[in-house]
Amino acid sequence: MLACGGCGGDPGDAGGAADEGLDTLRIVPWGPRIIDFIDLYVGEENGYFAAAGIRIDQLAAEGAGDAVRNVIAGNADIAMADQFSGYFAMTKGADIRGFYCPYTKNWMTLVVNKNKGIASPADLKGKTIAVTSQASTSRYNVMYLLAANGLSEDDVTMAAVGRDFASVLLGGTVDAASTWGSINWGMFQNVGDPAEAGFEIWEYEEVPGPNAVYFSRRQWIDANKDVLRRFVAALDQAKRWIAENPDQAAEIGARYAVGADNLARNRAVIDLRIEMQSTGPGVAEHGMGWCDIDTMSRIANEAVELGILDQRIDVADVITNEFIAAP
Repeated sequence: MLACGGCGGDPGDAGGAADEGLDTLRIVPWGPRIIDFIDLYVGEENGYFAAAGIRIDQLAAEGAGDAVRNVIAGNADIAMADQFSGYFAMTKGADIRGFYCPYTKNWMTLVVNKNKGIASPADLKGKTIAVTSQASTSRYNVMYLLAANGLSEDDVTMAAVGRDFASVLLGGTVDAASTWGSINWGMFQNVGDPAEAGFEIWEYEEVPGPNAVYFSRRQWIDANKDVLRRFVAALDQAKRWIAENPDQAAEIGARYAVGADNLARNRAVIDLRIEMQSTGPGVAEHGMGWCDIDTMSRIANEAVELGILDQRIDVADVITNEFIAAP
């Protein structure tokens, strides 16, 4: 379900004469206008997109799978989603392609309640696991973890809870939650040390990255290569500025993102995002946004062997790095 991500006093939606002559890119990330998409807000606030001749129309989706579906349907030009969301769509015949990996290190985690007898993945059998939605990165990472440890979705109950992990996990309604860095920061800031509270945070080591990929319809990419080169260059400019000015970025996020009035939380999320964009496979050698084909191919092949995907994906064909500038 596509939502209006820029409704209600969006500072970047000035419209009118200021947008004349700009190429509009309709981008649909996996969620609403939250602090996690800080690079889009900085690119807008600092004028990097406008200088590149681009206007960003940021929409919202209910999970990564929903973001991809909206691109396939033509409701958006670019989806920010995990690689599995793209692969699943491709196995159904969607002619989409990934062209930029904005966050190359996977920051998804599984938070487990040790008091429920969970000490290893095998102990997840029979347990209830919270995910944002049934078409989300959080669910797909759980699928991979289960399959890699001899289990399947049939062995657990997946509970779609949106982003309200704190109430269901800390309240004991679920036994584990497939979360990510910023959610964990907010969930435990008033609880203290997760371990002392009886929780353990597992990283999805089976899926080292990327955490996110920008996907578009192949035909659209072929027709808009110049626009995409300008977009990627402006995005890189925003990301580098954020890395050098995280406190100022936190203040910009407070003006653009919903629920971003806590500057300390904004800064914590930004610090995590800086790490994610600079430490994933291939980034040091090739530059930010690099999609490591070897890593992604291994994950896609293993997903077939584990029964997650029902056909092989030629990752070198469906992911391109042609728009990435050398470091």
